[in-house]
Amino acid sequence: MTDTTEDNGAALAQDELATLKARADMLGVTYHPKIGLETLREKINAAVTAEGIPKEVAAPVASASVAAAPSLAAPVAAVETENQMKRRLKNDATRLVRIRLSCMNPAKKEWQGEVFTVGNSVVGSITKFVPFEAEDGYHVPHILYETLVARQCQVFVNVKQEVAGRIVTVRKGKLIREFAIEVLPQLTEGELKDLAARQAATHAID
Repeated sequence: MTDTTEDNGAALAQDELATLKARADMLGVTYHPKIGLETLREKINAAVTAEGIPKEVAAPVASASVAAAPSLAAPVAAVETENQMKRRLKNDATRLVRIRLSCMNPAKKEWQGEVFTVGNSVVGSITKFVPFEAEDGYHVPHILYETLVARQCQVFVNVKQEVAGRIVTVRKGKLIREFAIEVLPQLTEGELKDLAARQAATHAID
């Protein structure tokens, strides 16, 4: 008859191996599909140490049925779970950055501001109107700030070039940054209250 303790121990080992493989994937650690438990654990520990992450270790909680298999409870480098990673990414994407936005796009020179929509699988979709040249600056989520930094637009400039043996001036398109962005210091609590009061008085709160 098959020993129940041995069966449970083998099952736990497979579960731990699957967990370690998931952690290795998050850390970018490569491994052979048939890698052993101990070898993979050593690879993860080495990667964590190389990245300067505190090597806090936590042994899996062993049930009474696997108490006879102490090797399965060997320390494993603590890394964030998938939910913890998503929470961290969401907090970083939604933290506010205070900026003053200037539009460099000639086609939008009469615009007072623009509505932007950004998002991803972690934070969903965020839509926000951002005014141009706001005197007090404007708070935007970090994910939107990164989008604004990367935005480009096309403008046309005069370029001299040789055509049929003579120099002529032609219009040629080029890409430029669409926005000039000044990152401003975060407001103190008192400054935030004063700004909120001024905005409320002018109905400027969005």
